[in-house]
Amino acid sequence: MEYFTPIQDFLNKPFPVEESKGAFFRLVGAISVFIFLFLGIFEPFGINTVEEGKWLICFGFGIVAFVTMVVFESILDMVFKLKRIPENYTFWKWIFYMTGMMLAISLTNFLFSRMVLFGSMDWELFPAMLKGTLAIGIFPIIFMGGVALLRTERKYQDISHQINSTNPKKHNIKDDGLSIFNISVNDVLYIEALQNYIRIGHKTPDGTFAERTERSTLKGIIDQVEGSSVVRCHRSFLVNTEAIVSTSGNAQGLQLQLKGCDKKIPVSRSYVPAFR
Repeated sequence: MEYFTPIQDFLNKPFPVEESKGAFFRLVGAISVFIFLFLGIFEPFGINTVEEGKWLICFGFGIVAFVTMVVFESILDMVFKLKRIPENYTFWKWIFYMTGMMLAISLTNFLFSRMVLFGSMDWELFPAMLKGTLAIGIFPIIFMGGVALLRTERKYQDISHQINSTNPKKHNIKDDGLSIFNISVNDVLYIEALQNYIRIGHKTPDGTFAERTERSTLKGIIDQVEGSSVVRCHRSFLVNTEAIVSTSGNAQGLQLQLKGCDKKIPVSRSYVPAFR
């Protein structure tokens, strides 16, 4: 069983989540263009029998794939919520996600091809369409996903090493008098968004670590701490830069180790340049 441990560890590696809807639409757009070009050039699934309008039909396949991916993403997000907590989104969950998406694309493209190319349904041919879609799509995508995971992980590990090795000097920002729910900003380690609440990780007067939950929003807190050493590092986290001890990296970005706190705070990819 120990031979499977490296495989299991690799499958459990954090996988980067698209940080915006724009990034997601660019991804599905690229996949749709790939499908359009692949079908037009190699002419599988009976496309080689088309005498007129081949590229228009291939364009239709691309549009069907695009709509399928958008609908699939919406349904999967509502049902399985795979990407709601990016820190829990691993490579094997991404494989599960992509396999489901390819199956959905295979089904919708089969329906499209039978209606447009042949004018009748023949479900006995669906397994061949499914096999072809998986061969064309999922296996190359999984391979490229693994390569992208390793490259991205290495990138942020290198950035983390650079930050730790340069050992940047502290700004020694003193926020005397500034407090959040009667907690001095100097004692705040991090602030985490919890929908309509926030969780404040902070030092107590006796120097121990404690957490407090208050009803507020991260946006409201950002306005209060503007100009202080507490800055945003993630869509769900603020961190006190004066409390950072070290950084580490994975494919999702950087993670911050804070003084006196076991919890590692994520730095999403869009905020990494500010922490370099």
